[in-house]
Amino acid sequence: MGNHAGEGADEIFARKKADIERMGVTFWLLRSPKARPLQVQGICKTFPAYTVFVEPATKGGTRPTTEEDAAKEYSDDGVLWHQLPKGLSLVTGKLDTGATALVFDMMTTNVSRTLDLWSYGEALDIHKPLRFMLGCSTVCAVRKDTKSHPERMKSRYRGIVAVARLSDPYCVWVR
Repeated sequence: MGNHAGEGADEIFARKKADIERMGVTFWLLRSPKARPLQVQGICKTFPAYTVFVEPATKGGTRPTTEEDAAKEYSDDGVLWHQLPKGLSLVTGKLDTGATALVFDMMTTNVSRTLDLWSYGEALDIHKPLRFMLGCSTVCAVRKDTKSHPERMKSRYRGIVAVARLSDPYCVWVR
């Protein structure tokens, strides 16, 4: 995660935390093929799940989003659409068929820890280690020792920037 359409990360987190305080929920837009709504929903219905926002491997390692399209509707099944809650801050980004949003009911930026990426694997294919890349920085993960996997991330430790709890319906399509 990084800057978005001219807004810094600290501002975005403050706005999203304010949504949760005011509305009880916030929506975080993403476009990752490794965290699609049905995948995220399936994982979250089994046990409580969290999103851990980590620093990039290097300074400037994220590409700022430049799209500022504002979503107006969401769907948890891709068929029935609902208006985003009135009073919610803007949910912005590139709104195409790949646009989705994580739904959070708790978020904290009061975190001073690191995450060992080699302690996690992909939830949808537990034989694969976590792999982040431009355009695919959101991945569903489970605890799994991948330190000896030949395809593991080169950068092992990442600072944790924020943690958010996913809330029903967990992940939705937005437009």
